Amino acid sequence: MACTAQAAPTPTPTDLPSITPSQQPSATFAATPSPTETQIPVSSLCSPLADHSFRALKGYISQGFTPPQGTTDWDGGHHGLDIAYYQRNDEGGVGGHINGTPIQSVFDGYVAAMGFAETYGNYLIIETPSSQLPVDIAGLFNVGEGESIYLLYAHMQEFAPFVLSEPIDCGQEIGRVGNTGDEYFIVEPHLHFETRIGASGIRLLEMNYYDTQATEEGKAEYRRWRNSETFRLVDPMLLLDYGVEHEDGNG
Repeated sequence: MACTAQAAPTPTPTDLPSITPSQQPSATFAATPSPTETQIPVSSLCSPLADHSFRALKGYISQGFTPPQGTTDWDGGHHGLDIAYYQRNDEGGVGGHINGTPIQSVFDGYVAAMGFAETYGNYLIIETPSSQLPVDIAGLFNVGEGESIYLLYAHMQEFAPFVLSEPIDCGQEIGRVGNTGDEYFIVEPHLHFETRIGASGIRLLEMNYYDTQATEEGKAEYRRWRNSETFRLVDPMLLLDYGVEHEDGNG
């Protein structure tokens, strides 16, 4: 006899208890704050010689700025200002010699180069990006976005005690006035001060050109600073004039 299979009864679904809105778990999500861009403070302006006003410095210039004339005279002229005094009797009647006077950074910035060269003696170059320059100074020197002003301080008594990219503050002592360098280029102590504009973040190797022991790399770095398209030379007197106007309260 054949067996007939019986269909299994369909199970009746069990009703699940419903969850009322009051029973539903809730989560509160705090809004994630947008990252705040770090604001880089704009630098102050400080005299390159401690305890000397910009007005006084204009009276101490022993040699002015003269740019090179043409491509064949690439290292001619005088690329900066020489600042010297030998018996100072202004501003309180204090006399003295510039030798050993503290040199200080004009702006906040970063060490871009340091070393010794016959023409510069012990030198230090400090970079200040356009974002840290007062707007009117950036405009005065035509420093564009992504560019920096590079200031060179030369003939210091000692080799600069810093490392590349080390931050430097406006008014920080960076050396003392001396007369280091080849006697062909310098006799009396003075501060040689240069201003150039270039792309931000440039770091120079030690540069040397007129030494018989100078390497090709050193010569290339010297020419890169002095007459290549990497930097454009500007007159430092613009900065001194600006300093005079603002310390007199006219700016």
